[in-house]
Amino acid sequence: MFRSLIRIARCMVLILMVSVAITVDRVSTERIRTEVRQEWQAKIDDLALDLQGRILQNITTVWGLAASVSVEPELGEARFQELAAVIFRLATELRNIGLAPDFVINNIYPLEGNEAAIGLDLRTQSLPAEQVLMLMETERAVFSGPINLVQGGQGLAARIPIFISDSDEFWGVVSVILDLQSLYEAVNLGSRLQEAQLVLSTSSDLATSESIFFGTRDVSWQQPVYNALDMHGTSWHLFAQPKAGWPDQPPQPWLLRGILALLVLLVTSATFWLTRLLLKDRQMQQWFSGLFELAPVGIALFDAENNKLLQANPSLKSILGDHPRSLAFFNRTFDEHGDPIIEFEGVTQTLARSEKLTGRQSLVKDSTGSLKPIMLHGLKLITTDGKPVVWLIVEDVSAQKNAERLKNQFISTVSHELRTPLTSISGALGLLANEAAGTLPDSALRLTRIAHRNSEQLTYLVNDLLDIEKLIAGKMTLEMKTLQVFDVVRECVENIGNYASEHQVTVDIRQLADVKVTADKRRLMQALNNLLSNAIKFSPEHSDVHVYTEREGRKVRILVQDFGKGIPPEFEPLVFEKFAQAETDGRCSKAGTGLGLAITRELMLKMHGAVGFISRPGHGATFWLELTEEEQTTSASSDDEGPGKT
Repeated sequence: MFRSLIRIARCMVLILMVSVAITVDRVSTERIRTEVRQEWQAKIDDLALDLQGRILQNITTVWGLAASVSVEPELGEARFQELAAVIFRLATELRNIGLAPDFVINNIYPLEGNEAAIGLDLRTQSLPAEQVLMLMETERAVFSGPINLVQGGQGLAARIPIFISDSDEFWGVVSVILDLQSLYEAVNLGSRLQEAQLVLSTSSDLATSESIFFGTRDVSWQQPVYNALDMHGTSWHLFAQPKAGWPDQPPQPWLLRGILALLVLLVTSATFWLTRLLLKDRQMQQWFSGLFELAPVGIALFDAENNKLLQANPSLKSILGDHPRSLAFFNRTFDEHGDPIIEFEGVTQTLARSEKLTGRQSLVKDSTGSLKPIMLHGLKLITTDGKPVVWLIVEDVSAQKNAERLKNQFISTVSHELRTPLTSISGALGLLANEAAGTLPDSALRLTRIAHRNSEQLTYLVNDLLDIEKLIAGKMTLEMKTLQVFDVVRECVENIGNYASEHQVTVDIRQLADVKVTADKRRLMQALNNLLSNAIKFSPEHSDVHVYTEREGRKVRILVQDFGKGIPPEFEPLVFEKFAQAETDGRCSKAGTGLGLAITRELMLKMHGAVGFISRPGHGATFWLELTEEEQTTSASSDDEGPGKT
């Protein structure tokens, strides 16, 4: 269902983006079309205003003649011709001007070519009764046309009423004919036909093609722009559209559509990428949920603010039951006798300090009150909503502890059982090797000495096994005394002199501090002897091993430095582990039990000290023992003793 929802979401996003792109393209096209229509509407409005202005300008000029006649009704022919000539010079689009007292033309200018108009009664020829009534009632010029002229062409007729100024009686009209071709040329109407489909019609309906008197009739009109020229008595209607039609796309369509296509691609790709991440996250959640539920170790999630349990897997419940409802449960630890351990940093304090916890072993009580050995691994995280949580892994190490206990018991038993006969065998072989029981043949003496050395090596191993077992079990008793550091160091160096000579290595005592520490002399010498023997064993022939001390505050370090190959980086975490030995070319580089450094670490911990090392591969290693200086002890360099070599 989740995958189906993801697919539906992808399809919906794709459909939505395509719809948006199409809508944007259409809106852009409509906007361009609207802008073009507005531009053309402005052109048509200007053209109509210009055309109507030219007509009114001509008629306004003729009103001067009408004013003269109203003052001088008996205007003679000569005077009329004189005034008409002036008007023609001012109004260039006029075709002719006639005076029609009582609607009968008796004067006309120019006379040439217009003789037939003399005596023409306008009421019977070209002036309908309704226009006559309009003239009488409104006292405004009345227009009609276009009309086909006898002389050829078309004209616009205008009749201006004249009322005698003294009596206000109706005298007649001034009949004016405007030449339409001259009007068209005056407003450049003909040149507009090169870029537009344009017509003038006496009807507002383009379907009545017989009403069109200018422009092309057989045009496929697509919502043309429109303007009406309203003149008293008649109306002209101006229609126009671009010759190429209205735009059906933006000026640069592929640029916009390319951007839209890129946007659709980006959003769709981002959606597919995000939904793919969601699918992976969902899959990881399913995997994690399966691991969480089926993991053989206990896993719990706690709220880091109030330490309350948020979720736990079945393994945690099988290990500790329903008891750990809070992270603080793991702060209460017990010793093997069931007594609470007081001086112990709790899990909550450790995670608050370092936000990480790993490999902590402790004893806790489960829901039945039984002691349960566990190993804890914890990690503090911040969720996406900013809430701190703690993941805690609880491993039941009961089987491991039982196995270790059985192993230690077995080793202890075997070691004790071996120790007594081994001592006898080693002593007997020593006597034979020293020919205390008589002279032996050379071949037998050589074999006896080899057996004696091997028995001593086996004795060392048994002693190491017994020591480590006592240390782990807490059965080793230490005699803590105040010791002079340089005395202990010198004695150890002297004791190991023969071993150093066998390996052709020189142990060089450098500067030693004149300080006292509290320790068990025998065990401190054992720990230092382990470091010295290792340094000698891993040093090349004819090289030196340096022994010296350093101080930092009340801490005193005894350092043993060799110049061998150093410790491989991958082996460094295992240096102090039991039976751990570095390997070279797939095999142990030097013989040994692998217990010396493990015993050294346990001894130093028992004496409230520490052990550590610094190593650079190819440049040797420096191991150190650290103890606390006795109070009220003046420190001075043992320069009076001087350096020594063994």
